[in-house]
Amino acid sequence: MFNKSNRQRIVDEYLNITGKNMFVPEEFVHWLSTQPDHEVYDMFFGASVEEEAHQNRIHKARQFVSGLRVTVQVQVQDSTVVKLRVEEKSSREYPSMISRRSRRPQGGGYEPYDPSDEEHRLELKNQAGISLNAWLNRYRGIAEEFGQDLSRIEDLIKFLRDEDDDISNQA
Repeated sequence: MFNKSNRQRIVDEYLNITGKNMFVPEEFVHWLSTQPDHEVYDMFFGASVEEEAHQNRIHKARQFVSGLRVTVQVQVQDSTVVKLRVEEKSSREYPSMISRRSRRPQGGGYEPYDPSDEEHRLELKNQAGISLNAWLNRYRGIAEEFGQDLSRIEDLIKFLRDEDDDISNQA
């Protein structure tokens, strides 16, 4: 829809037009309700009350499961059998639910994460790379200001996003 620079432009224009020096979401929505020709008007006011309520419930459901984790311990019994046990303390922690990025345009949905499912593992690996990249983009400046070398994080992002498969020996 609107990328970061477009959203920044819209917020800056709103603040300039209204003379405000701080963005207050409620005030913005109220102002926007009087601007039917504004480029984001339909985003906020284009859906029916029922559709907005439904979307709000979906958003609440996503927030409800956000951050939940399931911790498993993998024990190899022999070369072909893998046993998973849910425990309070373990060597690995995974989210309990994942939302596959490929299914999000069709409405998505969450499904239980299965650490033995290769598709789930690859999806979570890619999402980890995306999230770590977002973190690096946000905090790179301050880390570099304090003299930190971020090249290992950049290498990890490349690995997680399958952009470079040769960092396994650089630990």
